[in-house]
Amino acid sequence: MKQVDIASLKSLIAESNRIVTGMAAAEPQQFYSFLSEHSELIGDGKTLYCANPSRAYGCFQDEGFDQLQVVVMFLTSAVRKLSGKRVQYFPHHLSQWAGHLTKRGIDLFWGSCSLPDDRGFVSLGPSCCYESEVIARAKHVVLEVNPHIPMTYGSTTVRLEDVDYLVESHQELPEVQRASITETDEKIARHIAALIPDGATLQLGIGSIPNAIGKALADKQDLGIHTEMINDTMMDLYCDGVVTGRKKTRWPGKLVGSFAYGSRKLYDFIDKNPLVELHPASVVNDPYRLGKNHKMMSINTAVEIDITGQVCSESVGHRELSGVGGASETHIGAQRSPEGRGIIAMHARAKNGQSKIVFELQPGAKVSISRNDIDTVVTEFGVAQLKGMTVRERALALIDLAHPDVRAELLESCRKAGYI
Repeated sequence: MKQVDIASLKSLIAESNRIVTGMAAAEPQQFYSFLSEHSELIGDGKTLYCANPSRAYGCFQDEGFDQLQVVVMFLTSAVRKLSGKRVQYFPHHLSQWAGHLTKRGIDLFWGSCSLPDDRGFVSLGPSCCYESEVIARAKHVVLEVNPHIPMTYGSTTVRLEDVDYLVESHQELPEVQRASITETDEKIARHIAALIPDGATLQLGIGSIPNAIGKALADKQDLGIHTEMINDTMMDLYCDGVVTGRKKTRWPGKLVGSFAYGSRKLYDFIDKNPLVELHPASVVNDPYRLGKNHKMMSINTAVEIDITGQVCSESVGHRELSGVGGASETHIGAQRSPEGRGIIAMHARAKNGQSKIVFELQPGAKVSISRNDIDTVVTEFGVAQLKGMTVRERALALIDLAHPDVRAELLESCRKAGYI
């Protein structure tokens, strides 16, 4: 291992055709910024595999980078506008991302890490989603050593002898601001809270609905956390004594995730905290392991759902919006748990007023969760456990969850199709 100035790695960058970067709060900000200033390092055939950059760095959008192909595992607002040009979305389950990357061959992994300890180890900090698995297979490894990166436990430890170069960084970590909670969010949260028993283990996403759910769970006891992303809501539930993990049957007493993304307070919370463990998504999102948790509850959202139970959570028609992440894996895995449940929570209408419960998905819409795997759907108008229902029963149940303004239209469409 050598600690070097980033400028001395120009040749390594130029010679590496397949580069994988760390994700979320552990994204290599120095690398993205440096690459954005050196388009001459981009040659024909260079591909950058990344997750969810926190902002639109120049290398993703500036002139001079036309030859750089960017492959993303998740589309954010920062890169969504470039999708279909230089940025390509890679359909996959989150647990499979590291496997796909290693099969393609990795010339260079560039990520972030904590300061070394006195034993010669560094921590990957807030993200272990695929990084540790990729490091083990990459030809070259560069880490930006940053005092702001927390020291975390689980599978995040890396020996300095397995790192080729360290680059000094003092960048503050990207943060995610909490989404504001609406009255509709609170109604949905109350419905979901009624479904979650004491001692349940939770997987929650990010956004206003999960934030509202966190508040609605204030009177629960001994909840556990097993989720791909640990966020501020989960930290709050632990600090308030709602989450203890005592009833968990996998990693009892631990808050388990693949990465943590949120506020600086969250990063301080996970720093040197033995109650928090981060493991690769291939482990955390494995449906078999999820099913071994006590009363596993997976809660995700969706763009739209058709009247038979097909869920789209990643596109608006043909336009890629985000990515499936681990939604289908966790939804299915939770149902393998005794007394577990997979829940899709969403507003009955989108911001533009369109119904999110539709007779049929938009042309080009991607089916993220099949109707054969769907379990429970929740809107502000109630709860429908579609699992175990016929198509007719599902149609009637989902119509009741739709906004009153569209129920008659949905009912008529179902009658014409012979569903009812």
